[in-house]
Amino acid sequence: MNFNITNLRESIEFLNILFEKIPSVVMLVDKDLVVQEVNDAYQVIFGLPREQAVGQRCGNALKCAFAVTEETLCGETSNCEQCLLRQAAIQTLLQQVPADQEKLVHTFFINGSREERHFEFSTRYVTFHGEQMVLVILYDVTKLEVQKLELIDKQSKIDESLKAAGIVQLSLLPKKLPHVKTVDFSWKFIPCEGIGGDILNVVHLDKDNIGLYMLDVAGHGAPSAMISVLVYQLMNSQTGILLDNTTTPPLIRKPEEVLNLLDKEFPLMRFKRHFTIVYAVLNHRTGTLTYSNAAHCSPIVLTQDGVIKTLDVSGTVIGIGAMPFGQQTIALSPGDKVVLFSDGVEEMGNADNELFGSERLANTLIALRDTSTDGLVQGIYKQVMHFAGGHPPVDDLSILAFEYKGTTSSV
Repeated sequence: MNFNITNLRESIEFLNILFEKIPSVVMLVDKDLVVQEVNDAYQVIFGLPREQAVGQRCGNALKCAFAVTEETLCGETSNCEQCLLRQAAIQTLLQQVPADQEKLVHTFFINGSREERHFEFSTRYVTFHGEQMVLVILYDVTKLEVQKLELIDKQSKIDESLKAAGIVQLSLLPKKLPHVKTVDFSWKFIPCEGIGGDILNVVHLDKDNIGLYMLDVAGHGAPSAMISVLVYQLMNSQTGILLDNTTTPPLIRKPEEVLNLLDKEFPLMRFKRHFTIVYAVLNHRTGTLTYSNAAHCSPIVLTQDGVIKTLDVSGTVIGIGAMPFGQQTIALSPGDKVVLFSDGVEEMGNADNELFGSERLANTLIALRDTSTDGLVQGIYKQVMHFAGGHPPVDDLSILAFEYKGTTSSV
């Protein structure tokens, strides 16, 4: 088809086509806010023939609920002074100031029923044969707003569920740490999303031995938290994971054996997530610590004179079947402190995209060597958060520490 676009634009027919095909209601109102013209979208949205709108004041043409129920003219209802559309149209007339995509939530009578509708409206000042007029464009966004409100409601319910799940997860963390004179325990856990994939615990194994662990499930939020809770449920003295209950009395399983069992229980193909874990058995009478590590951050021993020792024995993550994990036993001296932590500590970032890192952690430990176990844990946390300077954490932050005092006692 050959045509002259300039001539087409100049044609009244073309302008009428544009006017009628626009999905928004387009009204031309005079200085008294009486509708002089309206397009076909008026009938689509308000269910009335366009001829019924022409000659009526704006609110009456749109079947404003106030105008209908009060049986009065637009401009004289109890709500007119608060009507955003009316205020914008008057301002455009008097000051020639346009309104752009303003929000309007109002109740109208549509097909005889009261309905709340959401609109975005714009106004433009125009003159025609010396008459001042306002072009009012109403775009119905009710469906979008309803969908938005539904999404907000759904998200609110999800947030409530996650909050409840977070409370449950926190309830699993140790409330009462083992009370023995030879060892002081302390811990801190801060999830980055209200519910996290980290979990830690300290459990009695027998009168001489205590088991302790920290794990970090890949990812964040509910899926990771569910796996951490499953591991928590297995890591107790009744399930056969920490103790071999087929013997009398039950035998304490070696840390490496425990990790091998977990590797079989949580295959990656089934759970779609892997996790790291460090598990240790502490004889609180002798001070011997036997540990095994599945790709978790290496625990640190802080001696009384400020020497840092890293417990580096480590295997692969749980879930990929890459056994064995290996284990090692060390003898703690009185005053030695052992710190377990998640990667959320060293990987805490700041506004300059720097990480807290292992060197800052080591320096922090040395500076805090003379504090109590509680002081050590709180001190690490404060230093990490101070370094972050308000920068939000991207991972859960877990710290578990204990001090071996070296005096004999009973549980």
